[in-house]
Amino acid sequence: MSAAAVAAGALLIVPVGMGFIEAVGYRRGQFLRAFWELPLDAKLDHISRNEAAWWLMYVPWLAVVAVTAGGLGGLAFVLSDAVAWIGFGGFLLAAMAWLVAIAQQSAGLAEAARQRAATEETPAWAIATSRVSLVLEVFWVGVANLAAVAFGIAVLRTDVLPGWVGWAVIVIGGAIPVLALAFRDVFPHLALPAYLAMGVALILT
Repeated sequence: MSAAAVAAGALLIVPVGMGFIEAVGYRRGQFLRAFWELPLDAKLDHISRNEAAWWLMYVPWLAVVAVTAGGLGGLAFVLSDAVAWIGFGGFLLAAMAWLVAIAQQSAGLAEAARQRAATEETPAWAIATSRVSLVLEVFWVGVANLAAVAFGIAVLRTDVLPGWVGWAVIVIGGAIPVLALAFRDVFPHLALPAYLAMGVALILT
């Protein structure tokens, strides 16, 4: 395996470690499942009391997106296949949507929480912001996994990685959006398992 392939694999694995940083904010601020099921007013009150942890939960995602994009760009280069570049473009499109969602969720709701703390009223724009962020999060998970399927197909079209890697990525990338819709439960980490699998395969093969 070439140095470029190993480097790409490492970049696809690194986001797992970054997730531990996010988990610190997630746990410290008690942004658990019960939090996400609260009405918006109650969410903003909770964010106001835990704003530092709120930021700690979101900021690592900027690095996760950038590092994953670097790994996928390297993988597309290694595979040198048109379908891989289509997958890379799909991931970048999903990533742009997710970065907008991050900005709306982190900065937008933090500002709404500060305004509510000062006026005891929830800003009208915060409701729309929350809804748009949810739509963008669903888009991120769906399109990022479709992009992973494209990479899986590219693996099958080349001889850089074993064929089972391509099939595994196709199954993971195809199954996650279906399961998310079936259980009506989408969270941003679901965009990454297929890429982690490719990263591990690049390192081990």
